Amino acid sequence: MEQTQDNTITTTGHLHSTVFFILVVLYYELLFHGYHFGLFNMNTINIILFSIAFGGGLSILTNLLPKRVNQILAIVITFLLGIIFIIQFLYYAVFGNYMSFVGTLQYTNQAADNFDTVLLNMQQNIPMMFLLLLPIILTSVLVWRIVDFEPRKWNISLALLGGCLAVYGISILVLKIQDNDTYSAFQMYSRYISVDMTVEKLGVCETLEVDIRKGIAGKLGKEDSLQFQQASNNAATNENPSDLEGGTKTTSTNTTQSTTEEATTEAPIDTSPNVMDIDFEQIAEESGNANVASLCEYFSSLEPTNKNEYTGMFEGYNVIWITAEGFSGYALESDLYPTLSMMAEEGFVFENYYSPLWYGSTLGGEYANLMGSMPKNGGYLSMSHAAHNGNAFPFTLGNQLQDLGYHTYAFHNNSYTYYDRNISHPALGYTWIANGSGLEEQCNEYGSVLWPQSDLVMVQDTFDTYTAEEPFHLYYLTVSGHVMYNFGGNAMAKKHQDLVADLPYSETTKAYLACQYELELAVSELIKDLKANDMYDNTVIILAGDHVPYDSMEVLDELAGYELEDNFEAYKSNLIIWSGSMEEPVKVDKVCSSIDILPTVSNLLGLEYDSRLIIGQDILSDSDGLVMFANRSFITDDFSYNAYTGEAISSNGKTISDETISDWKSYVANKFIAADGITEYNYYQYIERDSENHSNNHSNTNSESD
Repeated sequence: MEQTQDNTITTTGHLHSTVFFILVVLYYELLFHGYHFGLFNMNTINIILFSIAFGGGLSILTNLLPKRVNQILAIVITFLLGIIFIIQFLYYAVFGNYMSFVGTLQYTNQAADNFDTVLLNMQQNIPMMFLLLLPIILTSVLVWRIVDFEPRKWNISLALLGGCLAVYGISILVLKIQDNDTYSAFQMYSRYISVDMTVEKLGVCETLEVDIRKGIAGKLGKEDSLQFQQASNNAATNENPSDLEGGTKTTSTNTTQSTTEEATTEAPIDTSPNVMDIDFEQIAEESGNANVASLCEYFSSLEPTNKNEYTGMFEGYNVIWITAEGFSGYALESDLYPTLSMMAEEGFVFENYYSPLWYGSTLGGEYANLMGSMPKNGGYLSMSHAAHNGNAFPFTLGNQLQDLGYHTYAFHNNSYTYYDRNISHPALGYTWIANGSGLEEQCNEYGSVLWPQSDLVMVQDTFDTYTAEEPFHLYYLTVSGHVMYNFGGNAMAKKHQDLVADLPYSETTKAYLACQYELELAVSELIKDLKANDMYDNTVIILAGDHVPYDSMEVLDELAGYELEDNFEAYKSNLIIWSGSMEEPVKVDKVCSSIDILPTVSNLLGLEYDSRLIIGQDILSDSDGLVMFANRSFITDDFSYNAYTGEAISSNGKTISDETISDWKSYVANKFIAADGITEYNYYQYIERDSENHSNNHSNTNSESD
């Protein structure tokens, strides 16, 4: 350094800006990674290498123009870099996963609707917010006095660019050397399996690069080819690892025998597989798509689930399905909800049901519930992507029941167009009615729109209108249980504040229980209406949450009475499947989750579907239980596997071998690959066409015989 006559400080080294930006990127990446994952892991090496390449690349941009312009550009770049890290930090703080910028930026209303929650998280994380803002503050000072932003000769910039590319190439080589696992860092880089795992293994900046690269490739129709995993013993990729071990299947239910009056008559139980007549080879050939062919090979080799004693138990019944905003089964521990508790205890009692947190919060949870499949973890929001792509949804309850002559309606007490549900939900088989199209926004006495809206009012405004003709299927997407949980900004919590005033909980937990009480009233209203209209015994109600209260997980600890384990236990919940016709509860021990709802209900209604083509499975069948989480952790009937720690814990004393864990990881990986493939390649359209061809051929055969 040298000092001039006017006391300004200049730098003479042409690499000074490069060193500066490398330090800035390293600071952000190591701060972020250390906060969320710790620094003492192999991923830290990957992140350091990518940071050097990324920081060096940014510095090239700040030595191409006149000095003053370069200085201003350096401030802008540092500001944008800081904003990216701040967004990722706050997104995770609110939603429990990281953000795919390419897949989520089009839905900025999500951030607007959660502004209060974002602001609260900023206030709760002031030290971290200061550390994330620090480089922006320092850059605004240092660029004028310390760092050299003099224009460089083009050959120096080219040499620096070559150096950055060399470091980047070394980074990829290091990833390739580590490529010994289903979810290795190299797999994240090359295939972008999960935004959460990519952030963990590659860092925020490289995740953004991968996100953009894959997004562009998708727009150009150059998606990665599907690569299903092989089991460790080279068995077929579809086989359940329990079968590979030569074990016996876990009995699906431990039941207290009960059903409807009709089910008490003795008759042989049909245990044939739940499959359709599908020509997978013909679909693969006619599609002309290698990825569709891979899906055909995978699905055709799966073991289907079988029909069972509960098949058709609710055939012909009216169906009411509720996706309950922010609902967790731990809420029932408060004894505030007599109707919900009655249904949870007197219907099907799923004692090991989990509601994983999926990408896209409510929309991801809805997708899991309605589609029987997990949504993609980053890149895009699966429901919206499928809708805009014109995907077929032959197995959704709306479409299945509509084909049988049901009147099918879906209701939501929020915006009609939110998350493009005005496009997706009609495609799911529903007449879509929400605020702005069929439902009026609810306002208080001063004319201000209530937030959140009342689930009870939604039921009162819809039930009589849309149940005049039977059979009917109503789908309710509620909103009363939405964050934030306080008595100042949550209208439903304020409405029931007196009810929870004396409970021994924090204000946040009291507010959560208070706003969920509106769901209790709404369901009570439904049952009252069913009784009043002689529909009580021929209607089945399904209720499940879309996700846990992700922004206030401490609520669940309070309700449980102890600190819950946060990878599995916090997501344990209640699935309600109940009808007034049930005389006794049916208890089910098998582990299960939200993606299992659709096939289970389809079987109970006696619908024709192919169990191989839905990622979830009929909980009441004799298949092994499996719960999968977005981070690729999973629970089987024998053990749980934590993908973050790599730890497997036996639930029944059995020894879990490394080979067993590896096989299960491959099995779970294939489920996710197939789930994404269904959405990305509109796979169900081929199933619909094949089914139509079979129907036409059958009709022609009958005509000829006549």
